[in-house]
Amino acid sequence: MSTDLTLPRIFSVGLVCVVSALVCVAFGSIDLSAGEILEAIRSRDNVHWVVLSQLRFPRVLVAFMSGALLAMSGCLLQTLLRNPLADPYIFGISSGASLGVLMTMSFALGVSTLVGGFIGAAIVVVSVAVLSNAGSGWNPYRLILTGVMVSAGLNAVISLILLLSPPEMMKGMLFWMMGDLTYAEPRLISVVMFFVILIFSVFYGRGLDVLSLGSERARAIGVSVRRMEVAIYVLAAMASAVVVVEAGAIGFIGLVVPHMVRMIGVWQHQKLVPLAAFVGGAMVAIADTLARSAWAPIQLPVGAITAILGVPILIYLLNRKDYARGR
Repeated sequence: MSTDLTLPRIFSVGLVCVVSALVCVAFGSIDLSAGEILEAIRSRDNVHWVVLSQLRFPRVLVAFMSGALLAMSGCLLQTLLRNPLADPYIFGISSGASLGVLMTMSFALGVSTLVGGFIGAAIVVVSVAVLSNAGSGWNPYRLILTGVMVSAGLNAVISLILLLSPPEMMKGMLFWMMGDLTYAEPRLISVVMFFVILIFSVFYGRGLDVLSLGSERARAIGVSVRRMEVAIYVLAAMASAVVVVEAGAIGFIGLVVPHMVRMIGVWQHQKLVPLAAFVGGAMVAIADTLARSAWAPIQLPVGAITAILGVPILIYLLNRKDYARGR
């Protein structure tokens, strides 16, 4: 595997990703030309300006931030668990948030779906942490198994809620669970989480690099492994919860994007995490554009599109012998 890319090349890739996401504002049920976009920005009083400012740009921004947070979370969790198949939903966070949202939708609990989703995700994060520390103590394998078991139990409860919910509500619930940006709005918490993880990866990048080689080696050179692991778990869990509550369970981004970035030669976390954020953000923005324009006016769940795009990429990566051997 090649060495890490230089900063100018990384900046170029990130710039291409940002531009690709911005181009998505031109496409939808009604495509806008470059001239129409420039005229709308100049006049700010026509129909095209309303479409851009109130519909297209906010949705592209939410899509980009969702993909960025999922990709960053995936990078951190694959390092924490030393498992290339780790993704942001491995701990059952998506199931907990989904259960909280569905319960508020089905039983009118008197709180918003946003609050219900955060409560559900928080309960799962704390439960998995406590259960994985019980008995013989914490290790990556216990954390994975605990998350998988909690997720399986919550998915069973979710299935029961879907079966017992009114038929007119079921389609909306299923659509949201597959990833839906129709009613998503830009929120400050997404931007805050983005910069918090970005700063963490830059300042503690070397520690993350060593931790990915094993906790014993990290301790040997003086890394505070326990604190690092707790910080990674909390940051990755919070990022995942923010995305799930805002946009539903958008799959494959947190799993595939970190490997895509490593595949082009970026392994150091100081560069890996920021670049994965840009690539993940662009992928979700493009996938959402396809979801809302391919069969317009019918909108598809963005999670279905990311899965369709992610599966062949993951299969290709798994069959690359040079990538399977590592650096």
